Amino acid sequence: MCQSISKNDQILLIETLEELRSELGGTLVENLPPILRINEQRGRFCRYLKLNPSGTAQTYILNVAHHYKMDCDYLMQIQLQKDTEVWLLLLEKIRQWIYRFLGRWHLNEPTRMRYTIEIAQESGLQIMRAHYPYDCEFDAWACKITQHTSSKYVQRHKSSYVIEEIDLSEIDEWLKNRMNATDNNPEIQFATRQLLLDAIEKLSENQKVVIWWFYFEGRPLPQIAEDLGINVNAIYKRHFDALKQLRKILEEDQYKDE
Repeated sequence: MCQSISKNDQILLIETLEELRSELGGTLVENLPPILRINEQRGRFCRYLKLNPSGTAQTYILNVAHHYKMDCDYLMQIQLQKDTEVWLLLLEKIRQWIYRFLGRWHLNEPTRMRYTIEIAQESGLQIMRAHYPYDCEFDAWACKITQHTSSKYVQRHKSSYVIEEIDLSEIDEWLKNRMNATDNNPEIQFATRQLLLDAIEKLSENQKVVIWWFYFEGRPLPQIAEDLGINVNAIYKRHFDALKQLRKILEEDQYKDE
């Protein structure tokens, strides 16, 4: 039904906006038509009427005008000026949304944290380029984009995170702890690190590269895939196989902590 009255909706919104000129002010009235046009084309006005049976074109426009006055400068700082301070605060929110959202997949903590950082970068780019409709709270809109981006990301990496959830979190944590041994005895620190390096040397060359770059140089797995020119899923599988092989080596040589 909404699509069949689309042209009528456009006319209705513009006519109503003109009627509100004195109430909203000329400058605001001049700035709203492009926003309303895109919102109508994307079905947002129609959706508003469906969700709000008592809603009218006037109430919708007043809602858009309200958020425009509230958020216009903020959006300019994000999308046009790309203000560093503003972006850092927004990215912190985005990370919190993603971290909570990823909780439904029961990922191990290292994977959840890594995905949070990577998805935040994608979400930030989406928010920077997207059309903010000004008919809802900015945070609610940005959070929805973030959740959508998170869902798509997890689906792309579904086979990878299923693999990583085969409990290799212990060996993953063991590696990280051994790389930064906190024992105050230098001899113990050196011996621990040497044992780890000896175990890594027993891996295949491909596995050694992944382990070294990921744990010792801190490169994200997607970056390693890009650097090596191979598929991201292949890197996740290689990382999994390397951890599995290290577990076997460490158990055989009794390097793993009891």
